[in-house]
Amino acid sequence: MTTNVFTKFAALKNFSLEAYLPPQITAQGWFATGAKDVVAVLRDSDLTQVFAKARAIKATVMRSSQAMSHPLETGASITDHRIILPNTVELSLILASSDYRSVYQQIRDIFINGELLTVQTRVDSYTSMIIEKMPHDESPDMYDGVALALSLKEAKFVSPQFSTLKVAAPKNANTVKRGEQQPQESKKQSSILSGLFK
Repeated sequence: MTTNVFTKFAALKNFSLEAYLPPQITAQGWFATGAKDVVAVLRDSDLTQVFAKARAIKATVMRSSQAMSHPLETGASITDHRIILPNTVELSLILASSDYRSVYQQIRDIFINGELLTVQTRVDSYTSMIIEKMPHDESPDMYDGVALALSLKEAKFVSPQFSTLKVAAPKNANTVKRGEQQPQESKKQSSILSGLFK
């Protein structure tokens, strides 16, 4: 009977059933747990969620910079610029007993392979993150679960740039088939006094 009432009211235009239910009961009729994913960890390559069964209970994002200081001749110190350091994210995860072994193996594989991840929080997305550390606690206090503390750090990549160099003396540019060369004395005088001491 309850389902029929919900179905009839849901058919009404602009009707929101959740507005009339107590906050702990959902429209499907069961009790809500209050647990929501506020952090998602995604693979950078295809943006699919990884280790979705690990419940993130806390995320600490660290955006920081380093001020560069230099001493002066007077003994004072001057700070003239700063550099932005890579972002770090500390994730506290709980792995449930039903699948903590498989979830832990998935996290370990991503750690070993150095896969790039995106961490999505409520306020921002952090791309090109790698798992730097993955310590975990196993204690009787956790009863049937495992607490895992992931440390992720932003990976910054640079691509090398190459350019061709011009040779000052083109006759020295080709070194093919020259073999072993003996040093030769320079015929050019390097200074005025060099001719006096021969």
